[in-house]
Amino acid sequence: MMLMRKAEQAAELLVRTRGEDRTLDDLPAGLAPATLAEAYAVQDAVLRLIGPPGGWKVAGKLGGEPRCSILPAADFHASGTLFDIPSQGFDVEVEIAFVFAHTVPDRLGLANEDDILAAIGSAHLALELCASRFADRRSLPDLTPVADLQGNAAVVLGAAVEGWRALVFENLPLQLKFADKVLDLSPRNTGLPELLKTLCWLANHARERGVPLRAEDTIITGARLGPVNLGSATEIAASCSGLPEVRAFFRHNPPTGE
Repeated sequence: MMLMRKAEQAAELLVRTRGEDRTLDDLPAGLAPATLAEAYAVQDAVLRLIGPPGGWKVAGKLGGEPRCSILPAADFHASGTLFDIPSQGFDVEVEIAFVFAHTVPDRLGLANEDDILAAIGSAHLALELCASRFADRRSLPDLTPVADLQGNAAVVLGAAVEGWRALVFENLPLQLKFADKVLDLSPRNTGLPELLKTLCWLANHARERGVPLRAEDTIITGARLGPVNLGSATEIAASCSGLPEVRAFFRHNPPTGE
């Protein structure tokens, strides 16, 4: 009960900070998660406050267990959406997203790659917009950003990719443009076998947390380009030869008092 209340208090602080468009230096010592399970408990408490889940972000971790965040449905947007920029700005990542057409079976035993392939309905090029609720995310203890939904602020989805199973995921020629300028970035591509392994892990993890992967869930699978600070850009687009591009627009609010 005490651990649940601690998670709820941390979540209330994070949600209030998000709503007031300000940042924290850190979580108070008594509220900072000491274990990964505690960080995930804060995520769950955040979702109870801000709305139903719509998907997840997950990425493999070299030499260790993947890390993930459950994400609210309200944070998913179609290509072409206009965003107001928070006071701390946005960092931008280019990712591959999967939208599930079917719920992953809830049965004895662990989900396998066949279960995941059968559940996926479509693949999409996606932009993740990150805006930490902390002034300096890099200075934080390792688990605090996990509690903060790993800094997620929004996900922007491009149109579904035709014939996505034929894509060479480990060699996608991705580009990110700010206005008309193509950024000089080296992609970090992950092949489909590794993606399926990570999604299997997520399916089992999500079931343990009581929120199994369901039809219409959207899963983003780790940065392939970025993160890159948005800066003063008002339009960005991610593209890849043969794939529908994904685009987002931004409105820079003047400082208070102008």
